[in-house]
Amino acid sequence: MRSIHYLIYICYLFLIIFLIFFDRKKPMQRFGWILVLIFLPGVGLLLYWFIGSDNFIDYRKEKIRKRHGDVFQELEEIVDETGRSFVAPSSQGIEFHQKYCGSIYTQDNDVEIYTTGSPKYSQLFRDLEEAQDHIHVQYFTIHNDEIGRKLIDTLIEKVNQGVEVKLLYDSIGCLLTLVPPLLMKLKRSGGSVLSIRPYARAINYRNHRKVVIIDGKIGYLGGMNIGERYTYGVKGKKWRDTHVRITGSAVHDLQKVFLSDWTASTKQADIGLRNELRHYFPLADSRGNLGAQVVASGVYSRNENEGIMNLSYFNLISQAKKRVWIQTPYFTPSETILHTLRTLATLGVDVRIMTSLSYAFGGLFHRNMNNYFLRRLVGSGVRVFRYKDIMHAKTMLIDDYALCIGTVNLNGRSLEIDDEIYMYFESKELAAEYEQIFNHDLEDCLELDYVKFRNQNLISRATESVMSFFSPFS
Repeated sequence: MRSIHYLIYICYLFLIIFLIFFDRKKPMQRFGWILVLIFLPGVGLLLYWFIGSDNFIDYRKEKIRKRHGDVFQELEEIVDETGRSFVAPSSQGIEFHQKYCGSIYTQDNDVEIYTTGSPKYSQLFRDLEEAQDHIHVQYFTIHNDEIGRKLIDTLIEKVNQGVEVKLLYDSIGCLLTLVPPLLMKLKRSGGSVLSIRPYARAINYRNHRKVVIIDGKIGYLGGMNIGERYTYGVKGKKWRDTHVRITGSAVHDLQKVFLSDWTASTKQADIGLRNELRHYFPLADSRGNLGAQVVASGVYSRNENEGIMNLSYFNLISQAKKRVWIQTPYFTPSETILHTLRTLATLGVDVRIMTSLSYAFGGLFHRNMNNYFLRRLVGSGVRVFRYKDIMHAKTMLIDDYALCIGTVNLNGRSLEIDDEIYMYFESKELAAEYEQIFNHDLEDCLELDYVKFRNQNLISRATESVMSFFSPFS
């Protein structure tokens, strides 16, 4: 009997070798999974099956490309045509986004920045009510509350007026929001609704985007989902976020991202559009002069490039000569970005990280993980600020000209796993506007007590170290 057990265990070890050594993960990630699989044979294999292996998502990618490759190709061609009328200035950021991320640079955009939910929702609902042709809505989380019900009621009203309405939602992001009755109500009215990756084996690969496109001419993106908390806060804590409304040719790139996600979520060969693809990319009627690029990651990205968020953020951060000001609720960055921030601060660049003191969920968990990574920066000159309430904005300001606003947290999930999106702007005027917003936020922050932080007790450090193991999934 014992020899049979040995034989089974030897076969299990060969299985581990087959699974791990042919995996695309980094060496240290593979080593970690080897330890998990060896010392937790049953549980470890189950964990690897659901959250460790890329095999399932690779299989899904290939299947979707075979089914809808012509749609993705046509979307690329349509948006490429938009960019041909613009000549991008000489900029390493713009050039990298074009060559690696497939991002089109346009110069005829206008943007409005929202830092609280109330004005964002007010304008969004006005724009939705004025829609004439189509409405495309995509959110990671939609809550069944006052804001969620108003959104669905507005969409149903537009369906009744003959407007084409499509709504995408993340199946895990909406798992506990009690939203299915609202979605069924919209579907019964004639709206189209799809969930993103409702497969158990895709649980680790989420779509974190928050995008709305109206008539192909108005776009929204940023950190706010649909829910009361973005207006009223949570448990007496106000919610600080950043979202943008944009008009101009950059909306075409937003449209491409939405339609790519919609196509990938459609199981049938017919993706269910009322019109030809080009219909959804009307000529921009904006009179703006703001330069912008949409940078998006995901399994259907141009040229199938990997690590788009991590590399694009690293590229921008590494160019900083004067400052890097970051707002992020979760700070568990890649080693590349962590070392770059430390190096810049040591060389005298003004590196500031504004994170959250409070969280809507899992505060102890997130604070300990943040502390582990912040501890590696303290002493290099990096300044850390904790927003007294809930900081949910995902922004980055580089020197006096570059600004990123979107859905990207500076954590492992956003940088390397989830489908994310951000708008990249090069504008001294817009950078100056956001500098004022950042400085205003500083009035509601507490700067880290660096001496006390360095001298925290052994138990605190041990807790942070344990929590750091879970940072790739945070």
